[in-house]
Amino acid sequence: MIDTHCHILPDVDDGPRTMEGAIRMAEAAVKQGIHTMIATPHHATKRYSTPASTIQRSVHKFNEKLKKQGIPLTVLPGQEFRLTNEYRTEHRKGRIQTLAGSPYILVELPSKAIPSYLFEFVSYMARHQLRILIAHPERNVGVIQQPEILRGWLEHGILLQVTTQSLIGYFGRKVQETAKWICRRQYAHLIASDAHDVIQRKFYFREGYKMVEELRHSSYTAALQANASRLIRGEEIVSLYDDSVRERTEEI
Repeated sequence: MIDTHCHILPDVDDGPRTMEGAIRMAEAAVKQGIHTMIATPHHATKRYSTPASTIQRSVHKFNEKLKKQGIPLTVLPGQEFRLTNEYRTEHRKGRIQTLAGSPYILVELPSKAIPSYLFEFVSYMARHQLRILIAHPERNVGVIQQPEILRGWLEHGILLQVTTQSLIGYFGRKVQETAKWICRRQYAHLIASDAHDVIQRKFYFREGYKMVEELRHSSYTAALQANASRLIRGEEIVSLYDDSVRERTEEI
């Protein structure tokens, strides 16, 4: 299996502080059936600045360590870019790292708001042949309050990635129910872990995928992993949404 969102690189953000901690995460990932993952350190937040050049060096060093220890895991470079109105400068300076060198950028929105310039940002990146993949939309307050807005995002070419931590209830009932709502409609293009450690914010990969299968069916989970494979090959990610599903917003 492929995990497209993980904070595994040591001493770059709020993931493991040491190489030993990162190795423990790698071993846990393999036990969950993950053979390839994209390392996605935070970038452009108040606390963390991890530009593309730093990520590429760290990924190379970590893969060398994995190889020496015989751990069957391949780590690819990525980034979780916190959307800021400085995105043009970040892009021009080459500080944004796409996912595995693909045309896709993993973007984190502020948890309590949807930036007014979201579509402006999407259009700017599209002019540079880049696509936007929103990390854990289910954790955004605006989405929780009005999940129907996601349909419009899909129409604008925005892609969505739900995390296993949300699906299993790590962030509480409202986030979990929003994640389920998204998956029932097959609005999610990808499911990923957003793992940070092996104690609390761990992978929950099998548990998350099992829940998605219960919400829909095995063909959807297979399609999600197929999209992950397409992503790391730099191919077009397939939309999977099913608008035949209807539920009242009040159920969230």
